[in-house]
Amino acid sequence: MDTRTKPYQTKEERIYRAFADELKEWSRAGTKPSLGNQDISYYLELQEERLKERGLKMEYQMKLRGEHLDKIYSTFYRDPVYTNVFAVSRYLLKTTFFREGKTVYERKEPQNFFLTITKMDQQRPEENCCCPNCGVVSPVKELLEGCPHCHTRFLMSDLFPKVTGYFFQLDFALNSKEYHAKVRKWVIGGILAIFLLFWVFALIQGQDFPILQVLLGSIPVGAFTGYLLMSLNMAVGFFGYAERNMPQFIRTAGTKGKLSRLLQPYDKSFSYEYFTGRILSLLKVMIYSDQIKNLAVYVGEEKIPDCSDIVESVYQGSMRLNRKWMEKGYCYLDLSIDMINTYDAGRIYRKNDRFRMVVCKKLRRDSDFGFSIKKVQCGGCRGSFDATRERFCPYCGREYYLKDDDWVVVKFHKK
Repeated sequence: MDTRTKPYQTKEERIYRAFADELKEWSRAGTKPSLGNQDISYYLELQEERLKERGLKMEYQMKLRGEHLDKIYSTFYRDPVYTNVFAVSRYLLKTTFFREGKTVYERKEPQNFFLTITKMDQQRPEENCCCPNCGVVSPVKELLEGCPHCHTRFLMSDLFPKVTGYFFQLDFALNSKEYHAKVRKWVIGGILAIFLLFWVFALIQGQDFPILQVLLGSIPVGAFTGYLLMSLNMAVGFFGYAERNMPQFIRTAGTKGKLSRLLQPYDKSFSYEYFTGRILSLLKVMIYSDQIKNLAVYVGEEKIPDCSDIVESVYQGSMRLNRKWMEKGYCYLDLSIDMINTYDAGRIYRKNDRFRMVVCKKLRRDSDFGFSIKKVQCGGCRGSFDATRERFCPYCGREYYLKDDDWVVVKFHKK
């Protein structure tokens, strides 16, 4: 089904389907998703570099599952500044890894595809803006990459609406077509199994039953047995998944309320949904970057875990606040995040991992409303550079402290 030609009812649904197409196109051709925010674009760029370094290509194929399961379900979360749309639809996701043109790993799973779409009513992305450094008027979209005239770099908020977070989660729901196909497979298998058992039993007993008679006798027993085994198989799979994941959902209960109560007194525009997207972006940058010590988003000094063999990392939808504290005007958050990682260690395999991160940010004022722009200038040589990606000035080597303006990672561990 071509998701690009389907009529949609809302702007959010159009963004949802368009981003799904952009994500597939990124996996196929490396094209940066235009609807993803700056954080998503950055860690997808790092992931692509990781795949190339290991001689791999990863490709997503996402097929809508149809018969009402392709409907988009949306929940709106509004605060004084942001409107976050938490949307989900169902896809059959096929993920394939290639090495030297050959398939080395493939999986096909029914998945819920969750997206957070963030909007800000105050923004007018179609307007032009004066460069704070040289004064030349440019479209704000161009300034996101630096002034095209004086090449000054800035710390800038995204132009909304943007996709600020996404993740997949295994889906157990079946549409009628999938259900009937599954029933047919198990019922036919049950009939064949019972037929063979009856036939072997007849041979052992030395009895000569006509094949047609044995087959007719196998049909009702085999069909019932196959359907019963199918139901048991589905129940075991569902309860096994619930048993594995229920503890993490219990651990993470209340995290949203705790973070909101902590941060909203300092930042009235705090949005948990937007914050979650930011934290996941930090985590994926830590996972995919090969030069973490030079990143502006990492200010720690401890030895960090080796993640160089992780080629895909998928959020499981649970984040836990372990501890929080304030120190010298900075807020510190100790967070645990559950991910499903795909490793390349000669062979491709998947594994559940839990990462623990301490992040910090200076809480001194409310966040800027609407579109914000701030010139980045080295305190030593006054040079301008991309401080969202570089920790040290490329001209004189002086460190830039991003934690005065945004969340950064202080500690990073993998369990």
